Amino acid sequence: MKLKISGDSLDHVEIAETLLEEAGVLDLLPTDELRVLDYLGLRQLSFDFGDEPAFAKTDPRIRAHLRAALSVNDRVVATHSELGQKQRRWSVFHEIAHFVLPEHIEKIFLLDTDQTLSPWTKVRLEREANGLAAELMFQGNRFTERSLDLPLSCRTVIELAPQFDASYESAMRRYVERHILPCAVIVYDKVPGTFGEDEDAKYRIQYTVTSTPFKRKYFAGVKTTTDLTRGSDIFQVHGSWNIGNIVETELIVERNEEPPWRFQSEIFTNGYKIFQFIIRPVE
Repeated sequence: MKLKISGDSLDHVEIAETLLEEAGVLDLLPTDELRVLDYLGLRQLSFDFGDEPAFAKTDPRIRAHLRAALSVNDRVVATHSELGQKQRRWSVFHEIAHFVLPEHIEKIFLLDTDQTLSPWTKVRLEREANGLAAELMFQGNRFTERSLDLPLSCRTVIELAPQFDASYESAMRRYVERHILPCAVIVYDKVPGTFGEDEDAKYRIQYTVTSTPFKRKYFAGVKTTTDLTRGSDIFQVHGSWNIGNIVETELIVERNEEPPWRFQSEIFTNGYKIFQFIIRPVE
């Protein structure tokens, strides 16, 4: 193994670039996580953690929520057998990040749940692992460079996400966070336990992502006047709508004692979340 990383001399971009190059996958899309694992001398296993107490020697209540784990001594990356393909890929990159980041590898065993694998985790080591995982999946600036050659639209995300074998959600976050133009996305999550077709199901705002220019000029986040919103009300259309279809609407954002902002927006769904991509103010 030729990769050498010590202290804080390299940031995540440099670490990812070095690892991708040494593993022989730089500029090859999508990033082959298995080749990276092989280069690092790691094996990947997949099983139900609840049935494998010998591997994850921890409280059964904790083990029931595990999605991925890294055993440094065994040089094993393990993922839950019930994860979808894109969830598994993200989990593998996350554990690879733990393995190559200096402070992380000092830990013998790392366990990850939905919370620690989430981009919104508050645990520093997990945030660092997520940051490096994204650099590996999106090959540093390559996703952003490609996106800037295409229109400012969620159509660009729908086109590019499969090239990087990334979920629409992770690609949308990357797209907005790194864009040089003002843009934002509001992500609505379906409320568990609500019934009916997607149009009639209830949703709530899960989070907002903004580009730096958008945040400086407008806002960093929004909230609705009601906690729950019907899917058809978000789309502002009625009838069926399909995964990947894009609906163009206006978004009105109220401001205290100021005229409201009106934005052009595009909305699409991945089947369980709704994404409202804010493009530009209405003239």
